[in-house]
Amino acid sequence: MRGRVLVVRLVALLLALSWLVFPGFGLIDLSVTWDPGWDVVLEAGWGLFFTIFVGTSFVAVAVVPRRAEAALAQLGCATLALVVAAALSADVPALVLTAVLAVQVALVARTGLTPLPRPVRWEWDAPLTAVTAVAAPAWLAYGWQMAGADRRGVPTDEITVGVNHYAVQAATAFALVLVPALASCWPRGRRFTGTSTALVAAYLGLIAYAWPGEEGGFGAAWSLAAMTWALVVAVLTWRPTPRPRVKLVPAPADTS
Repeated sequence: MRGRVLVVRLVALLLALSWLVFPGFGLIDLSVTWDPGWDVVLEAGWGLFFTIFVGTSFVAVAVVPRRAEAALAQLGCATLALVVAAALSADVPALVLTAVLAVQVALVARTGLTPLPRPVRWEWDAPLTAVTAVAAPAWLAYGWQMAGADRRGVPTDEITVGVNHYAVQAATAFALVLVPALASCWPRGRRFTGTSTALVAAYLGLIAYAWPGEEGGFGAAWSLAAMTWALVVAVLTWRPTPRPRVKLVPAPADTS
């Protein structure tokens, strides 16, 4: 059994490295987001998607395979976001990339060591649900715009492993709806998925604010709104939640 766990951990670690370093380039793209020689917002979108939503999820499986159900759920959301973005972008290489990710997620799920996301209960967090719902139209519109740029063939030099960065930028936007929606109704995975959401939205907003006018960017007001939204999501995700009160029942009297 220990040998099986070790194999699963090694496989998950290799998958993580493939997205973080090569051929996924997650961390590599993030490393150039302050370099004016690159389209930094598109680099940030790609880097954040494959580092936070994908790479770190596989890292979680490698570190704690028996308690990584939130990571597995996040991988599911990322795969769904990527397939929708690829379809809307009419980007065949992005669809191929999605298929690769889907096979990897299925492989990890089929090991039986990482629990499948089976919530003990659905418990809607009203403030987090409201915050997610308020931002969803903006993220969906942004994702639609990015997918449209890819579909229309807007010129860009940002092509990685044959995939146009606009398609992944759209996937990042769609994931910023799916992942916090999951966090808002699933207490067990809330902190993992909520933290991922906050990190991605905050950094994407920061890069867009710091580099106005870049491809894939948005205005200063929207950048500040994204960072503010990320902060609120983080606070709501990590705020203490009251534990249910336990009613003490007195022991029956001893009648002997």
